[in-house]
Parts: sequence; structure tokens; C-alpha cells
Amino acid sequence: SHGASLSETSGDIRGRSVARRYEHPEIHVVWDNLSIHYDGADKRWTKFNERHKGRFHFHYTPIHASWVNQVELFFGILHRRVLKYAVHDSLDELDAAVLGFIEHWSAHEAHPFRWTFTGYPLQMGREAA
Repeated sequence: SHGASLSETSGDIRGRSVARRYEHPEIHVVWDNLSIHYDGADKRWTKFNERHKGRFHFHYTPIHASWVNQVELFFGILHRRVLKYAVHDSLDELDAAVLGFIEHWSAHEAHPFRWTFTGYPLQMGREAA
């Protein structure tokens, strides 16, 4: 599982393969409400957490609020530039591609993301129906 953190003031990204490279006793993961982030019938994240000594704590953003999470903007860039048409023959190759791009981004392209979304007008009563 890969993770990233974004500095809102500089646009700097820090990334790593979380489970293998981050040995902190507690790791808090903030996810949007994409269905892959839920356990499902196979209890994938419960089992993942059990394999890693229960040190992961999962938190979810509000439904339909990925625009609130600025790191999602970076993930879109990463997807378009690195992952979309890529073929990796091993996890090490994937790690190298993702972490190499993060290093490049932080050294040469990092910038604060500007929000331009002003929100929807509040709808109440009959207007909301």
C-alpha cells in the first residue's frame, strides 16, 4: 500500500510504500469513500491490518468530498504521468517509478494547489426538492 503526504504551503510530496517502509507503531490513513477502501466481503483491510500488528487506523473523508483533499490533485497528476499506461514487472519497479516521480515533483515542480471551487449554494426547503 502506497501513501503520500502533501504540504499545503509548499506543495512538497512525501511518499513511501507505507507498510514496508514506515515502522511507526501507529499509522493513520485518510481515505476518500471509494469502494476499494472498504473491507468488502473478504475483509481485505482487516486482514491487512492484522498482518501489520493492528497499527493502521483508517479514517474517511465525507462522501463526494475528494475535492477537499488536495493530495487527490497530486494523485491525479501521478496517475496521468506515471501509472496510466505503465507496465511494471515487479513491485520494486512500481515503487521506483512512483517514488522517483515523487522525488522529481518535490525537487522541481512542487507548488501549493489553489482551490477554485467556491461551493454550491445552500439549498433548503422547497428549493432543495
